[in-house]
Amino acid sequence: MKFEKVPRTQYKHNILFEVVFQARFPPILKIANEEPAAFQDIIRKKGFPETKTKKSDFLSLPANVPDSIRKAIAGEDEYSFLSEEGDWKASLTKDFIALTCTNYTDYMEFEKRLTTVLEIFEQVYEPGYFNRIGLRYRNLANAKVLGKKGEDVRKFIPSVIAPELQEPIGDEVGAFEKTVIFTDNLCSSNVRYLFSELSGKFGNYKINNEISYIIDIDCFTEEKERDVTSVIRKSRLFNEEYVRNIFHAGTTPELRAAMEPLPRSN
Repeated sequence: MKFEKVPRTQYKHNILFEVVFQARFPPILKIANEEPAAFQDIIRKKGFPETKTKKSDFLSLPANVPDSIRKAIAGEDEYSFLSEEGDWKASLTKDFIALTCTNYTDYMEFEKRLTTVLEIFEQVYEPGYFNRIGLRYRNLANAKVLGKKGEDVRKFIPSVIAPELQEPIGDEVGAFEKTVIFTDNLCSSNVRYLFSELSGKFGNYKINNEISYIIDIDCFTEEKERDVTSVIRKSRLFNEEYVRNIFHAGTTPELRAAMEPLPRSN
């Protein structure tokens, strides 16, 4: 993808509210038919001591409904393994493994945790291969998150993303949403840009009627990868060659200055 390549930068005000990695694999019936006790025994000793289970609700369906339809309606069992603070979560179903972080600091810390989760999964379940790998970064910029009371969020959005905001009617634009799909021979990236007044919980941020700008970057590939090392390598590629550059292209110098870049470490 022909985005400008930018160096790694850390900011005082991190606007990431959620980072998610997911790897899909052909269904493993062992996960569907029994609780992942062996997986839990290992992962709870590796920084994920809390366990939550979301079971399919078969009991609320009529007894004469076929199992295939019951499963489709009720959904799949999903097991979650959380850090003590709750800001890291590993999720497991019969056809995907995921890692979610709501207190992201840098990619190498994320990759360290991801490697641990994937290696435990590979040890316990021995998947034949992974058939979809995705890495998603969700950013939220507004005056509250940045600690910049009175900041006009409109100036954080490049004209190439929302030219309407640069027109004389810019002050009259109350909201916009735009989704762009970028594709090359290595991956696809679904990028959603949203400008709106928002309320609710976004990761660890709670906002109420706050004019905000969201940049939601989801990079993925459906090429098969057969081992954890290859999956980690692909995730790192997404971070360094795609997410970072797409994020930079979707921001303005004013937004990056408001985030306050930190001095680069050697």
